[in-house]
Amino acid sequence: MKDFPREEFEGRWQRAQAMMEKSGFDAIFVTERTNYRYFTGNQTIQFNNKQRPMTALIPKKGKPVMMVYGLEAQLVRDETWVEDVRGYVDVPFPVSLVVETFKDLGLEAGKIGCELGDNQRLWMTFLEFDAIRAALPRAQFVDASTLLMRCRQVKSANEIERIEQACKITEVAWELIRRRVYPGMTVPQAERICIQALVDAGSDPVTPGFILLDVLGYGPDFTYRKGDLFFCDLGGSYRGYKADFTRLATFGPPSDFFKQSHEQIMVVFNAVVDAMKPGRRCQDVAAVFNREIERLGYPRLQGSKRIGHGLGLEHQESPSLNVVDDTELVPGMLFTPEPRFVRDGHFIMVEEDVVITETGARKLSTGCETLYTIDI
Repeated sequence: MKDFPREEFEGRWQRAQAMMEKSGFDAIFVTERTNYRYFTGNQTIQFNNKQRPMTALIPKKGKPVMMVYGLEAQLVRDETWVEDVRGYVDVPFPVSLVVETFKDLGLEAGKIGCELGDNQRLWMTFLEFDAIRAALPRAQFVDASTLLMRCRQVKSANEIERIEQACKITEVAWELIRRRVYPGMTVPQAERICIQALVDAGSDPVTPGFILLDVLGYGPDFTYRKGDLFFCDLGGSYRGYKADFTRLATFGPPSDFFKQSHEQIMVVFNAVVDAMKPGRRCQDVAAVFNREIERLGYPRLQGSKRIGHGLGLEHQESPSLNVVDDTELVPGMLFTPEPRFVRDGHFIMVEEDVVITETGARKLSTGCETLYTIDI
């Protein structure tokens, strides 16, 4: 089964090739799990095995080539639109296959973009990568992190639809969580309930998502009590695409302290979302947060600290909503605005998933405007 229609992947290849033309690259060499899936659609389990790299080579001109574990070669052909799939027998990973493929494509003296920079990882050993470089002494292997990040930043309608579905799954999970947690539980006990709720709600069972309950380091022995705040940062997964938002609740009716704290953070949140319009930059949105948070008497962002990030095949993608990221917001970008402050030892944060449209930010998830009550 193909992950998306052919047009989706051809558009990704063509966008990458246009960026290669501008950057002077002759090809990009893809090895990392989410980059590999983004450009091929293959959902292999081999990324759980460090001994069997799965790779793709996308030339500036022409069609992609995949170099994969041989027993999965036919599955790769069935799952992807890539026509040239080359398999290898087994471990150890044959560097020679990569070298010969580069030569077949006339890239033995090319400038090759690789996953060497910010937010990137090579999914092969350094020695394997070094052996490839040594066998192709006339080729230049350079950082392509900017190209890879920019290629993935703007989501297609197909991707946005999947993220919306991941949001719906996560919203159902949150309802299940509220019914299942109770005072007297420790943080680890609550975490297990949350993960199970994501699976029960329909999240991908192999990678159901993530849960973050203890931000301030209360520790595994911390036990929730009546009246406590239940902070829940969670995100489900639907066919590889992620959701990521935060909900606040109290065990029993909320105190005036928590009511006021929630009202304060919602003022900041609404100002941040209102500022997320096409043409503005990430740092402009962070500046709005700083202005609003100072009005409430809380500290501004320090350094590169962010109050939101991109979203897609990963729960955290570029760009970042902070004062140093000058990325321009354009329609199709996905963000997780998550303003926060700490008040009297409590972490107060709300978060939703939004997509930038021609007129502003459209919410893909809703619910952070409510301070929930967990019945006890």
